[in-house]
Amino acid sequence: MKTMETWVVAENPQGEVYRNLMRVLVDYSDKFYFVTRKELSYDQNKLKLFEPYMIKTYKTKEWAGTITLGPHATVYEIEANEQTYSLLVELADSLYDWVSPELPEDLTFIKNGFEWFYSTTHEAFACFCFRNAFYKSLMLTMKGLPLEKVAD
Repeated sequence: MKTMETWVVAENPQGEVYRNLMRVLVDYSDKFYFVTRKELSYDQNKLKLFEPYMIKTYKTKEWAGTITLGPHATVYEIEANEQTYSLLVELADSLYDWVSPELPEDLTFIKNGFEWFYSTTHEAFACFCFRNAFYKSLMLTMKGLPLEKVAD
């Protein structure tokens, strides 16, 4: 692949498809993040489960797929590893379960500093940005994960 391609997730990955998606995203990412917003509430006990794996937190008005005009959001960068995979699949059964008030929002996965998967979960939107044919083939061959290419 010579250019970047964007592919939208056409349906909410649930159950086994969600677990398989998280498995590939964790295995092929260095880290991921999710976001909390000041104006929303979240289950603090669930957030604390990720503390041992947090790389850093910071406040911003802009993250993958989102620019907010409201208050700053808090981004939690987290190691992608076996323990965090387990948390991702124990706490949710679908991608769009990652919303307030139960869970933080907007899961985004990063490899080599590149956000190759991001979601805006309260809007039921998720997409892949492929710069590499290997990652594209990984996701396009995943059973039950319908993807639609965004026109160039």
